[in-house]
Amino acid sequence: MSSSLFDAESEQVVLGSILQSPDVFNDVSQIVYADDFYFEPHRIIYKAIFDLFDHQKVPDTLMVISQLKNLNLLEKAGNRSAILQMASLSSPIAAPTYAQRVRELSLRRRLLLEVKEIEASVQNPQHELNDILSKTEKSMVSIADRHTVYNVRHIRDVKQEFLEFLESLKASKGGITGLPSGFKQLDQLTTGFKPGQLIVLAARPGAGKTTFALNIAQNVAMKSNKPILFFSLEMTKLELLLRLVCADAYLDSAKIQKGFINEKETEKIINSVQRLQASDIYIDDSPDLTSWEFRQRCRRLSGQLKSYNKSISLVVVDYLQLMTDKSRGNESRQLEVASISRALKIIAKELNVPVLACSQMNRSIEQRGKDPRPQLSDLRESGAIEQDADTVIFIHREDMFNFDLPEELKGQAEVIIAKHRAGPTGSVKLMFLKEKNLFMDLETHETEPPPAF
Repeated sequence: MSSSLFDAESEQVVLGSILQSPDVFNDVSQIVYADDFYFEPHRIIYKAIFDLFDHQKVPDTLMVISQLKNLNLLEKAGNRSAILQMASLSSPIAAPTYAQRVRELSLRRRLLLEVKEIEASVQNPQHELNDILSKTEKSMVSIADRHTVYNVRHIRDVKQEFLEFLESLKASKGGITGLPSGFKQLDQLTTGFKPGQLIVLAARPGAGKTTFALNIAQNVAMKSNKPILFFSLEMTKLELLLRLVCADAYLDSAKIQKGFINEKETEKIINSVQRLQASDIYIDDSPDLTSWEFRQRCRRLSGQLKSYNKSISLVVVDYLQLMTDKSRGNESRQLEVASISRALKIIAKELNVPVLACSQMNRSIEQRGKDPRPQLSDLRESGAIEQDADTVIFIHREDMFNFDLPEELKGQAEVIIAKHRAGPTGSVKLMFLKEKNLFMDLETHETEPPPAF
């Protein structure tokens, strides 16, 4: 190990400062762990100090020596005279600075060891590349987490930040403090999607969850003029573009797919394509997306947009259960989905962006009979998804169950907020125009609806 990767003097000053001024330990213990010390005697002494504090004792030099003697570790720690000599190197004011030096060198040593292990794995043809990448990411994230600064703050330190938050609330239009979905009643109920939130959107097959997610993404990109990233694990880019164009141009997608397009409709399509090209919509249609690839691609696009003074405003995943986490090996599907759900939440917080994830539902909803309205327990592999989600939204369409509905109620969809960590639950009614791949506010639909965008 290179001598530039350890510093005996810094380690001794940290320990000497604690031995002479035990109060220093409160600050130092937030910075370094025992394993951060390179020299074994220093690790032993730090552990002894930690144990004494853990037992509500305030250690001085003689108490630490006694503790080590009782544990038969005094000689390993360098003997009595070495510890007394170390106590003379006290510098309580500078101790946190020396502690940061000890931690940084520790992280550099750990990084070097990880790189060597990665190199060995890369050169071993029996190791799968996905496994190597996953292990590499976990190692780097772990090291990066240790490198982050102490984040516990007294509430008074958040005062200015809170006042600025209050000002943003006062300035919000109609109480929408987050990202508007483009659906009036839904936004009034949720006050918009907030940065860092994981929003789960679930429905039975055919109820329109992909269409609804796509409509929200399109509203954000084209009405709010903000970048969105859409991961489509089920549909191709061309299929998504067709849906986007039909929703924008207010055209019948089934008719367009059959090639029955007149000149007027062709003109509408061209205009819609031009509007979509002018927006910031990014699509990834990888069918075998892993949670690792998801995180990396979000981070990469975020970095690219920063160079243009932009940022991702919404990430959409359609749908969650089609993602994989190859690092979970042969673990159960429930544990794999839990890991994927956690990855979505982590990216939401890391990039400070709402993540909207479509989710499957259990078959049990079809067997309930009397009450087909979805419940939180209907989420497939529901435990982790429900726990990680800040908001859970269901789409329920009565016309999928009741074929005797009055004509005026057909096509209506109930959007149910079943979980809302930041506010009330409830439901709103929308009109679902399946042939146009479009959800609309009821009041808009009732007044000769124009194209949605």
